[in-house]
Amino acid sequence: MTQTRSYRTTEERRAEIIEATVQVLAEQGFASTSFARIRDAAGLSSTRMISYHFADKAALMTALVEHVVQQAAAVMVPAMEAEPTWAGKLATYLRTNLRFLAENRLAARAVIEVIRNVPRADNDLREDTSALLLSLLLTQGQEAGEFRAFDPLVVARSIRATIDAFAMTMPSGEAATAAAIDEIAALYHRATRTEGASS
Repeated sequence: MTQTRSYRTTEERRAEIIEATVQVLAEQGFASTSFARIRDAAGLSSTRMISYHFADKAALMTALVEHVVQQAAAVMVPAMEAEPTWAGKLATYLRTNLRFLAENRLAARAVIEVIRNVPRADNDLREDTSALLLSLLLTQGQEAGEFRAFDPLVVARSIRATIDAFAMTMPSGEAATAAAIDEIAALYHRATRTEGASS
């Protein structure tokens, strides 16, 4: 097994380490996540195999968040692009994001652990960037006449806070999860639609 692992590509090895880190973070928390524990979870022979790819814990955490975000984007972006209306894009943004979290619960918990424990300035930057991008979608929906007048950044931050809360408290059952996703999508449809728009 060790011999087979030694021939893995750099991308495969990095992905293997990140997946092991997700497991350790989700199960043991940020403070208890060390290269030694990640080595054991990944079945590696030495922590040097981790430090070869990631200079330190901070670099590994950054790569993990980027990895999960890219996985979510691969699902969300094509679905949103297929929607012809801005209201449809917002609903799809919410549903695909929440569904991704529900179907990747370990990854969701791992990212939350990172966000809770990174330096505050980095956390603020992540939140502001995410909310700013979402506010652009809301602004375009307003310009198209699909959304009522509101502060796009305020609503975007509310949406992001709702998604983060869902990730921390999502139901365990499939039916309850689906109902929660439906309720959140309906909530923001009502909150953003113009007067007289269909519910």
